[in-house]
Amino acid sequence: MNVPVEVYREAQDGGQDAVFVSRLAGADSSSPTTTVQCKFSSNGSRHLKVADLAEEVEHITTLREQGQVDRYLLMTSMSVSGPTAIAIKDRLRALGVIHPHVFGKEYLVRIIRGNARLRALVPRIYGLGDLSMILDERRAAQTKSLLGHMASSLRAYVPTEPHVRAVRVLSKHKIVMLVGNPATGKSTIAAVLSTIAADSPNHVCYKAEGPKQLLDNWNPEEGGGFYWIDDAFGPNQLREDFVDHWIAIMPKLQAATAAGNSFVLTSRRHIYEAAKPKLGTRNHPFFRDSTAIVEVGRLSELERRQILYNHVKCGNQSKQWKLTVKKFLDVLSKEATFTPEIARQLGDRAYTANVTASLDSLLKFVRENRAFLLQTVGELSKAHRSALALVFLHRGRMPVSGPLPEIQEIVVRFYDVSRETLADSLNELRESFLVEVADGTRRDWNFKHPTLSDALAAILRDAEGMRELFIRGVGVETILSDVLCDGVERIPDAVIIPRSLNALLVDRLVETPDDGSRINRLLFHFLWERASDDVFCQVLQKDPAILSRIAWASREIAYDPKINVYSRAASFGILPAELGIEMGGRIERDLIYESDASFLDREDILALLSPLALVKLSKRIKAEVIPALMTKIENTGDNPDSELTPQENFEDIEVTLNYLANFYSDEIEGFPEINEMTKLISSNVDALVRKKEEEERERDEDDWRWREMSDRSPSTPVPPAPQQIRFSPSQDRSIFSDVDE
Repeated sequence: MNVPVEVYREAQDGGQDAVFVSRLAGADSSSPTTTVQCKFSSNGSRHLKVADLAEEVEHITTLREQGQVDRYLLMTSMSVSGPTAIAIKDRLRALGVIHPHVFGKEYLVRIIRGNARLRALVPRIYGLGDLSMILDERRAAQTKSLLGHMASSLRAYVPTEPHVRAVRVLSKHKIVMLVGNPATGKSTIAAVLSTIAADSPNHVCYKAEGPKQLLDNWNPEEGGGFYWIDDAFGPNQLREDFVDHWIAIMPKLQAATAAGNSFVLTSRRHIYEAAKPKLGTRNHPFFRDSTAIVEVGRLSELERRQILYNHVKCGNQSKQWKLTVKKFLDVLSKEATFTPEIARQLGDRAYTANVTASLDSLLKFVRENRAFLLQTVGELSKAHRSALALVFLHRGRMPVSGPLPEIQEIVVRFYDVSRETLADSLNELRESFLVEVADGTRRDWNFKHPTLSDALAAILRDAEGMRELFIRGVGVETILSDVLCDGVERIPDAVIIPRSLNALLVDRLVETPDDGSRINRLLFHFLWERASDDVFCQVLQKDPAILSRIAWASREIAYDPKINVYSRAASFGILPAELGIEMGGRIERDLIYESDASFLDREDILALLSPLALVKLSKRIKAEVIPALMTKIENTGDNPDSELTPQENFEDIEVTLNYLANFYSDEIEGFPEINEMTKLISSNVDALVRKKEEEERERDEDDWRWREMSDRSPSTPVPPAPQQIRFSPSQDRSIFSDVDE
């Protein structure tokens, strides 16, 4: 039965407790009404008492005079015993309530236990404890591996509008990508979404660090899996190998969701924006049209205030500090640079050593948070800084059982600390800067938040001598992904290596093992885009065999790192002639048989072809490529991919035609076929659009006929839409008034 609900009275606690009045759908104004009173406590062990009803007596009396207490529902997060419930009901009847009801903690827990989607929407309710209390033992065990290290954060978690949208998208489409800037809460939302999977005994929850780890741990043909891929396209910078993996597995991802698997991906906004053009039409359909993309970080004023309130209230700051700053908190919550992570730091005394309890200092902390974080880390003791560096050099994931001996030795020597001091410092930083994360039987030290990893990278990048520690200490894969030579075009968050360390960098690059296509592709990509001319030439002179390594080929020649390394080597005169001939053959094959014309505007790649080869290639374009494209246009028009829009179906062909038009710009009049194909694409797109609109009209007509038949049925009345619920902020009390209690 549909029951419209409207707010009747704002209670006196900043909008967190309100009285609702409802009237049965279809009833007239004289029909009995139902009043719902919510009484919640942040004390999870508190029991409801009859005396707690005292402050409501006056309101109930007023409501009775208005005829609005025929049915009175008292809901509370406190435990309610049977005798107490009977006594409260008797008291309510004495006040004029005809049908009193009391729903306590036990009732709410039972409802939450039975609804996974509700648990995801409201992950932590004051008075009910954390998720492990609500879930049964099996579900708690599954969820703990994903949420265990986030328990302290979840105590202060606030479900925001992006969170609610993510739950809805995941429930409907089985896949969602959370995109946002650092410190906006992407990973926390993803972790909470994992609780949806815990509802089924057949579900398997798994967190993967990138697509390769996903590939190693899933079977797309099996259903019932929940997969959380954090930093799906790279943690700090775009990982080209990650993009290649996603291109390869996107079709499998669609099949896996159809089989009942669920996927949550997270990515920093600038990284996903860099990945999008490279994914192109190979991207997931729901990501291409943004159906399953949720922007994280856009918070309402009410959400900002609640997040700040929760973190300061639950934080470890002194009562006096909270008392002093609470008058400034409302101002802080309105700052444009405010994020959930800044709120968490404000609640933790470990991060506010350089902050005074004044408005100016607090505002500076919010507006210049990165500078404060760098200062905080820089002012830690040498032992604590060495512990953070040790975790960082393990790429932010160091086994609790012990670090890699070679990395530990470098840190011990560089910071001049003992191994025992390092071990003690790790434990001293627990829960403030570091957390222990369980992954099956393995336990790792992780940073409390990714922004700490960013801060360590900045310190290593800028401090004298620290970059040498970085190059010597990290694995070669980290160097290939995170390092940039001085003088090369800047990449956000990259560690810049000065020219004075080029020789050391070259030695580490030459160490790159030739043990697979993936690592070789990373090496070629580094040499193409991240290496200075000096480092590039030194590496190939020291190990010329690198050029003969096998690596994954890109779907477009212009973006293939190995081809670009060959063209760069040719420009320096260090490319062996036989390798140039071999690569020229591959370029020709890709153009003729794959219609890949992406390189035709790249003089450096064209230089790999001899003048005679270019002449022959031009003839084959006219004789073979153009007729093949014409056939492809006709076939696409007859059999379009229903997952793509009409325009997207022809996107790759149009790109190829543009390359050809530019290549033959001086003699375009001799290629009427290019203009003819452009017009043919346009007419096919128009035809597909008309067909799609016609299909939608037919569906609408069928729906209308069905609704018309349904409306005629007396057994299925259509109830009126519920009234909109509105909450008005309290005018006489701030939400922060009890933050110090």
